[in-house]
Order: sequence, then C-alpha cells, then structure tokens
Amino acid sequence: MLDFVPDRTGLITALDDLLHRLTPEADPASPPVALPSTLPESGLGPGAALKSLAQAALDGARHLDDAGFFAHMDPPTPWVAWAAAQWSAALNQNLLHPDTAPVAREIESQVVGWLAPIYGMNGGHFVPGTTLGNLTALWVARELRGIREVAATDAAHVSIRKAADLLGLRYRPLRTDRWQRLARSGLGELRRSALVLTCGTVAAGAIDPLDAGMDAAWRHIDAAWAGPLRLSERHSHLLDGIETADSVAVSAHKWLFQPKESALVLFRDAVTSHAAITYGAGYLAVPNVGLLGSHGSSALTLAATLLAWGRQGTAELIDHCMALAERLAERIAQEPELELFAPPRTGVVLWRPRKQIDLDLLIGRLEGAFVSKARIGEKQWLRSVAANPMADPDLVVDRVLAASAEAA
Repeated sequence: MLDFVPDRTGLITALDDLLHRLTPEADPASPPVALPSTLPESGLGPGAALKSLAQAALDGARHLDDAGFFAHMDPPTPWVAWAAAQWSAALNQNLLHPDTAPVAREIESQVVGWLAPIYGMNGGHFVPGTTLGNLTALWVARELRGIREVAATDAAHVSIRKAADLLGLRYRPLRTDRWQRLARSGLGELRRSALVLTCGTVAAGAIDPLDAGMDAAWRHIDAAWAGPLRLSERHSHLLDGIETADSVAVSAHKWLFQPKESALVLFRDAVTSHAAITYGAGYLAVPNVGLLGSHGSSALTLAATLLAWGRQGTAELIDHCMALAERLAERIAQEPELELFAPPRTGVVLWRPRKQIDLDLLIGRLEGAFVSKARIGEKQWLRSVAANPMADPDLVVDRVLAASAEAA
C-alpha cells in the first residue's frame, strides 16, 4: 500500500523523463520496448515500471508538435493542462457524486458558464467527445420533440449515423455542393426531423449554412472542429447563425488544445433539455444527467488552460493555426506540380500532386513530415489540418514534392 503515498523523487524523475523527450535536443527516438506478453507475477515497483514505460510510451509516440506534423485534428497540449491532468488523476474525483467532487462539479459548471454564451446557449455539460455530445443532443431531440429521423449531409461525421441507429431513428443523408457544404435544395420535409449541421467537416473543413432548415423540429450543430473559432474576433463571423441552434457540440480536445477526452454538449434551453435525460436512483444524492455515470474532471484541464490564456490568448493561437493553413494553401497554389481542392475555410487543406500517384505510397515515403488522407467523391486528396501551432508549411510541401518525385 506504500505506493499510494506520493514519492517525490519518483514523480520528479517521471516528469524529467517526459520533459527530456519533448525537447528539440532530445536523443533520437529508440525502438519502443515491448511489454510482457502476460501479466507479471511480481511487480517491478513504481520507479522501474515508469522507466520501462518511458521508453515504450514516450520514445515510441508520435510527437504532435513536430514541425512536419500537419495531418490530423489532434493538437499538442500545453503544459498547464498536463499539470491539471495530474491533479485530476491524483484526486480521482467522481462528478457523479457531490460528496466525492464538490469543487470539481463547481469548476465544470463555471467552465460551461464561460463557454455556453459564446454559442448562444445557456448551459450544458462535459462529455468525453463530440460523438457522445451528438448522441446526447439527438437523444434530447427525440425526448422533447418526438423526432422520427435525423437528417445530415453525406459529409457529416459518422457519429451522426451511429446516434440515429442507437436511438432507433431513420437516418437521411442530404446532398452537398462541390465544396462539401449542405445543398439547401435537398432539405425536404423537416417537421419531424432533427437537422444536423456541421461546422468544420472532417474531410474538407466545410461549414454548412447555419441558417438552413429553420423549420426543423430540432436543429443541432456539430461544431467539434471549428466551434472554437467563435472565440476569435477575426474568424467568429464564420459561425454566424450558430446561436439559432437548439444544441451545439464542441470538442475541447481539438482547437482548445486539451488532452483526450474533453468535449461539451450545449443547449439553448439547458434546464428543459437536461430534465429530459435525467435519471434518479436510491443510491444517488442528486439525479444523474446524460449518458455518463461515473466520470472524472476533464473540465479541470480546460479551466487551467483558459485561465492561463484567456479568450484573447486562446484566439491568438487559433488565428495562428488558421494562418498556417492559409500559408500552406498559398505555397501549394504556387507549385505547378500540386493541386489545391479549395482555399481553406477552417484550417483544413486538401491537396495532391497533379500527376497520378498512389497517395499511400507517397505518404509512406515522407520523411519528417506527416499528412493524412481524405476521399471526396471518387478522388483522394492529401489532407493537412492546422491543429499544430508549430507546423512548418514549407517543410511539409518540400517533403511531399520530394516523395512525389521518388514515387513517380
């Protein structure tokens, strides 16, 4: 039981191992150590276990802040969030019960109170990701408005179809235009439907017209990716109309730079919405709201980050990422060998070599640069997402051009 008493030296050593591996002058990554194939009969002890895992988990990990990482909607995280995450893990607060997490529950409520008005909502709660946020919002729509189907574009996140299936609702895909935005002409009848609009589609970063389908029984906006743009004075207008929704879901572990798993589902009428998905039980001191039972304090890391940066600092970082995407697009447009899908709308850039090349082969040949891949219609594109503030657009283009020449 002594391992439950903090070992100051052990904690400092573990932190030093982390910091050493995250510095630019760190030794080249060594092959990760394989864990035992079966559970050891006798433990190694905390120090030896952490030392072994440091090589396996840290040396073998992808560093999302590398200059060449311009690939996914997954950002590096600030160290202030690491510290708060350590607090959260050490205290192991369970927000299901007020007596196990009195302050943690209040912190979550305050952070929701900071963010909900930015989207025209008046409350909500944390969820581990927008997949559960979307499911929660559509669950409320079914309970309050009696919806029978969910309508969303064919570019919507797969979680929308999952939610419809789980809730026993029809799913109706809607058409998109050439830029992956909702085509208004194909909306059809929506009086018994929940219309889901997307702010920042996964493949292309497109924003649906947020004033569409005002006659729908419920209007939900999946703002997992682009939602934080609302904090930016420069880019907030891209989300004009989001305040007309009945519910909004935002991922904090994307453009709010939080550790997994952190997201919010917000409602224009949170009291009524929460009441529709609240359950009581004899063992609960307070009713249980939403999908989660026991859950930890993911709001703590976000509170630490927002207090450290403020709205202005957070917006500056998002604006910087948007500028990186614009720089990447400008460089691509200057290269005759490369093709750009469209100017980036929300920091997502789709591009490809003009000559016919197997993109999987090209990606496999990249050295020191990372891009992802997306399919639009019958055509595949390289996909670069500006989630990494330390990304170098020119480095990424140079490496793709070099790999393209080798793959030709």
